[in-house]
Amino acid sequence: MKEINNIIRENKFRLDKMHCPYDQMTGEGSLVPRKKLEYEGVLGHTKVLLPITMFDDDFIKNLAAVYSIPKLLKSVKTEANQKNIESVEQHFATLRLDHDFEFWCITAAHIQYKITKQIDVFRLNAPQRRFIVLLERMRVNNQPIRVILLKARQWGGSTLVQMYMAWIQLRHRTSWHSAIIADVEEQSRNIRNMYTRLGEYYPPELENIKFKPFAGSVKSKYIEDRKCIIGIGSAQKPESLRSYDFAMLHESEVGLWKDTQQKTASDLAQSLQATVPDEPYTLVVLESTAKGVGNFFHDQWLNAVSGDSIFQPFFVPWFEIENYQKEVENYDKFIKTWGEYEYFLWELGATIEGIYWYNYIKVGYGYSDWRMMSEYPSTATEAFQSTGRRTFAPNYVLNAQKTCKAPIYIGDVFPNTRGPEALKKVSFEVLPKGNLFIWQLPDDSEEITDRYCAFMDIGGRSEGSDYTVIKVFDRYWMMDGGVPEVVAVWHGHIDQDLGAWKAAQVAQFYNNALLAVEVNSLTKDAESSEGDHFFTVLDEIADHYTNLYARNDPDKIHQDLPVKFGFHTNKSTKPMIINALNAALREIDYIERDIRACHEMDAYEIKSNGSYGAKDGQHDDHVIVTAGGVWLSFEMDLPRYVTAESRKRQKRTIKSEASV
Repeated sequence: MKEINNIIRENKFRLDKMHCPYDQMTGEGSLVPRKKLEYEGVLGHTKVLLPITMFDDDFIKNLAAVYSIPKLLKSVKTEANQKNIESVEQHFATLRLDHDFEFWCITAAHIQYKITKQIDVFRLNAPQRRFIVLLERMRVNNQPIRVILLKARQWGGSTLVQMYMAWIQLRHRTSWHSAIIADVEEQSRNIRNMYTRLGEYYPPELENIKFKPFAGSVKSKYIEDRKCIIGIGSAQKPESLRSYDFAMLHESEVGLWKDTQQKTASDLAQSLQATVPDEPYTLVVLESTAKGVGNFFHDQWLNAVSGDSIFQPFFVPWFEIENYQKEVENYDKFIKTWGEYEYFLWELGATIEGIYWYNYIKVGYGYSDWRMMSEYPSTATEAFQSTGRRTFAPNYVLNAQKTCKAPIYIGDVFPNTRGPEALKKVSFEVLPKGNLFIWQLPDDSEEITDRYCAFMDIGGRSEGSDYTVIKVFDRYWMMDGGVPEVVAVWHGHIDQDLGAWKAAQVAQFYNNALLAVEVNSLTKDAESSEGDHFFTVLDEIADHYTNLYARNDPDKIHQDLPVKFGFHTNKSTKPMIINALNAALREIDYIERDIRACHEMDAYEIKSNGSYGAKDGQHDDHVIVTAGGVWLSFEMDLPRYVTAESRKRQKRTIKSEASV
C-alpha cells in the first residue's frame, strides 16, 4: 500500500509538470535558458522571460538597469512621448524576434494543424519545446547544428525543423541555401509547402516573402529579398541538388531510402551532407520513423547514441505527448493490475493516466506487443523493433544501461605479435583509437586467485567479417556475496590466430585471468585465408598461457585423453549461457559497463525456429561474450586469498560444460 501511495504522489508531480503553464509571448514555461526582465512600457508594467543571450545586447542591459522605457529615453536625452516609446517597443520586439524562436513562432509563423486542418500561429507542444532546447544550445554556442531525429507518431518534428530553418533564413542569414530530400519527391514537396504557407501568412511589416522559380527550375524556389534557395529532391533522383552549396539540409524519412547498384543510402546521405560546411548556423537533420534495424538510419542512430558521431540523437516517447492520456477512476485498483511492462513504463516516466491510455488502445484495437511498440514506442529501441521476439526484456536491459559509462582508458596491450614473444612483458598503452576499453585496471595489491575471467568470441580480419570481442570480468566482490563486474572489453577486426594471442595477452594483463575462447569461430572459416592456424592455435597458446578454459568431461581427462581447450557453442550450451545472462539481467546479478552490449541485447531475438541470434544486419558478438562471461563467472570457484598452501597447487584451472 505504501508503494501505491508513493506512485500516486509522484503521479501528481508528473501531471503538474506535463500541464504546467506555457506562454510563448511572455516566455513562461519555456525550457530554453531565460532571465526575467521587468519594465514600464506602452502596456504599463510588463514582465517577460527572455533568452539569456538577449542580455548581451546593450539595449537590453540599459533597459534592465532603469526598468522603464521612458527613463531609458530620457537617459539618452530623447523625449518620452508616445511615438518614441512605441518606436523603442518596436525595436525591442525586433530584437526579440532575432533571439527568441518561440516568440517568432507565435507572432510570425503560421502552420496547418493536422487534426483540425485549421491554419493558425505556431504553438509549440511539449516535445517541440524540448527539441528547441537541443537546437538552440548548438546555435548559441556557435556549433554546427547536427541532429538525428527518430520520429514516433506525429508530434510535429518535421514541422519544427522546417520552421527553424525558415527562422534562420529570414532572421539570421542571407544566401543561406537549404534543401529538403525525402525518399520520393512528393514527400519533399509536401514538407516545403509548410514554408509556402509560412510565406502566405507572414506579417508584411517583417518581410515580404515571395517565392520565385530559381534558374527556371520548378523544384528550386528562391526568396529574392533574402537571396535564399529552398530546393527539393529525392533519394531516388538526387541529381538536381548536387550543383548547389547548401547551408542547411533536411534529410527526411532516411529509413526508407533504398540502396541501388549505383549508390547506397549511406553514400547518398553522406555525399549530400558533404555540401554543408562545418560552420555555425549550418544545419543537417537526419529524420525518419524507424524502419527496422541494420540499415543506414539505424546505424547512424546507434553511432549518435554512443557518442561516435557529430549528430545529436533526439527521440520522443509516446507518453510525453499530452493527448495520450486517459482519466483513471480508481488509482489503487488500476495499479494493482500492473504487470512487469506497466512498471517498466512507470520507471520510464509515464503517468498513471498514460499507462491507462496505453492499455486501453492495446486492448481496444487488439494490438500485439510488437504492434504497440511499433506504433507507440516507449524507447528508441522499441521504435526499431522487428517482428522477431526479444530475448531480453526491455526493462532488464534498461537496468543494465544504468551502470554503463565511458571507459577510463582506451588503448591496447602490446607487443603486437604472436607466439611466446606475445606474452613477454605485456603492457597497456593509451591510444586515442585503441581497441581495448578499460573501466578498471587490474588490481594486484592483494594476491587473490580466480579473481578475473575473460570470454572471447573470435571474428576475422576483414571489415565484412564478425568482430573479435574479448570481455573481462572482475569477481572480487563475489567473495562477500557481491556480483561480477565488467572491467575491460577488446573489440576490433584482427586475424584469428593473432586474436587468440591478443586474448591471452589481455587475460595475462588481468592477473592471469581464466580465459574461455569460443571455438566455433576458430573453425568455421578454416578454408579461408584467415584459417591457417585455426585447429592448433589454442593448443599452441596452452603451452605458454596456462589458465585456459577446457570443456572436457573431468572423468575423461583422468583417462589421459587430450584436453579440449575452448568453449564450444551448440544447441545445448548456447541456451545455457543466454539463460544465465537473462537471469543475471533480471536479478541484477552482474554490473555492465559497455553500452555496446546493451545495444546488441536490444536487437537479440528468439527466431521462428527457436534458435537465438541477432536481428538481420546486426551483430551479436557482445551478447555472446557477455553471456559466456557471466556464465563463467558463476561457474568458477569463488575468488579467495592465496595462502602458502594454495600457492603450491597447480595453477591451471579446468572447467567443464558437461558438468553443468
